[in-house]
Amino acid sequence: MFLFLEMCQTKKNRVISRVGSYLFRYKGLFCGTLLFACAMTALSVLAPSVIQQVIDQVLTRGIGNGNVLLHGVLLIASIFFFKEVLNCLRIRINNKLEQKVIFKLREDLHNKLLKLPINFYDRRKSGDISSRVIEDVQSVERAILDGTEQGVVAVLSLLGVSGMMFWQEPRLAALVFVPLPILSWMAIQYARVSKRNWRAVRDRSGELNSLLLEDIHGNRLIHSFGLVNREKTRFAKIARDLEILSLRAMYRWSIQGPGASFTSSLGILAVVGMGAYLLEEDPNFTTGQFFAFLLYANMFYEPIRQLVGINNLIAAGKASGERVLEILDAPIEVHDPPAPALFPDKSQEIKFSQVSFSYPERSAVVEQLSFTIPHGSTTALVGPTGAGKSTLANLLLRYYDVDSGSISIGRTPINHLALQDLRSNIGLVSQDPFLFDTTVRENLLLAQTGASEKDIRNALQAAHALKFVNLLPQGLDTLIGERGVRLSMGEKQRLTLARAILKSPPILILDEATASVDVETERQIQHTLHQLIKNRTTLIIAHRLSTIREADMIIFLDKGRIAEKGTHQELLLLNRSYANFCNLQESLT
Repeated sequence: MFLFLEMCQTKKNRVISRVGSYLFRYKGLFCGTLLFACAMTALSVLAPSVIQQVIDQVLTRGIGNGNVLLHGVLLIASIFFFKEVLNCLRIRINNKLEQKVIFKLREDLHNKLLKLPINFYDRRKSGDISSRVIEDVQSVERAILDGTEQGVVAVLSLLGVSGMMFWQEPRLAALVFVPLPILSWMAIQYARVSKRNWRAVRDRSGELNSLLLEDIHGNRLIHSFGLVNREKTRFAKIARDLEILSLRAMYRWSIQGPGASFTSSLGILAVVGMGAYLLEEDPNFTTGQFFAFLLYANMFYEPIRQLVGINNLIAAGKASGERVLEILDAPIEVHDPPAPALFPDKSQEIKFSQVSFSYPERSAVVEQLSFTIPHGSTTALVGPTGAGKSTLANLLLRYYDVDSGSISIGRTPINHLALQDLRSNIGLVSQDPFLFDTTVRENLLLAQTGASEKDIRNALQAAHALKFVNLLPQGLDTLIGERGVRLSMGEKQRLTLARAILKSPPILILDEATASVDVETERQIQHTLHQLIKNRTTLIIAHRLSTIREADMIIFLDKGRIAEKGTHQELLLLNRSYANFCNLQESLT
């Protein structure tokens, strides 16, 4: 009863009802597991009554009447046997329902994570996100599924057992109910504190996962800088904090659980005392009734103890459920328009008009910026670090939406285009190449799933990557590890360039595309880049003169504004920021 009183509180019930809705997507399985659980409960409630009849008949007719005892024992054994058969079926259905709910909940979380904008990940740790998808989903599923099933069975058991007890002997039945107010008060007090404790445990567990992932990804840096002891200390501190918080949550249960059991035992003690008195004073009260009543009293307090345990489960599940819902309810700030326009197929002129943008809790990165990249031309963005160059590329891809102003392609605002349509028509080669943990071939086929072997090899040849790919153990079918860890940075960059060549998009963004290759390889790639950007609308972000000097237009950015604009020669003649930039480049080489 106290479990359902606590669950019915509107504010707290939001998590339970939201996640619980996943159960009703599989109504057949959910009803099946409840049906078998109810049947088991009915047999359990019936058993003490049958035992009473057997005992009373044996005591009345004597042990010499073997048929009564044998038939009674066989009947009782049959009840227990069929109860466990039903339990076997219930467990199988319950397991299937459990896995379906976990799968669907994780699938919905993963789908939402794929839709969320980049700034969602900017503010969160990857380990904490993965902890929510894996561990928190498991915890909330146990709370909802086990809590619902066991809670319903416990309530049905209470009703059935209570009915049988009052039907047999109301005076004893009334004594059984005496500890209930104390048990209810203890459960409510426990629930108020437990949810807060378990939320702290889940949050700290997410921090531990984040640190673990950070240490795995930064393994080389940790060893090269001699940071092993530092990372051991960081890990031990968070793990110790998690241990303390977990023990705090568990210690509350160490008081609640035994306290509830002791309070329940006082009710059984009252039944024993009153039952012995009735055996002596009431000739209508039989030994069989007394024995059955002791069984019923135990059966009455067992679901009470179950409900107390479920209360602990629900408290932990609510804490995890809140973390799961934080992802499911996270706003999608960059979304598709209601009626998307078609991507322009004739002109891919890119126009930035009075664009301003700032990251959260930072001053403006781009302010009132306007420029145009004519169709089929190449524009290079140059400037100091933090000038807003990569931000403009992110805005063009709609990783973020502008604060004010607009960006258009072929006179169509990019926020009028479907995100998939926009991004599939833009090829990106970034300074931080990303490769999936699969083969070279599979990574290239991401650009064009139906590409032939010849197309793949031509793209690799153009990116000057075919030679090193042929030297790999299984060539194109070689597994390259997580984020391409088995390849050098230059090899990874050439593969991402080959992927862009294979995609052959109408718009191209080269964000420091040759930053991680040596000078000789860069010279080889430059010819490929010239062929790749030919007749394509291209935005280049680079620091090397070799990449930008042939651009149709060069824009020098400073603090989010255009400081200079023109061709390479025109800007050199101005002898200002761009000229100083070129002089510095030449002095370094």
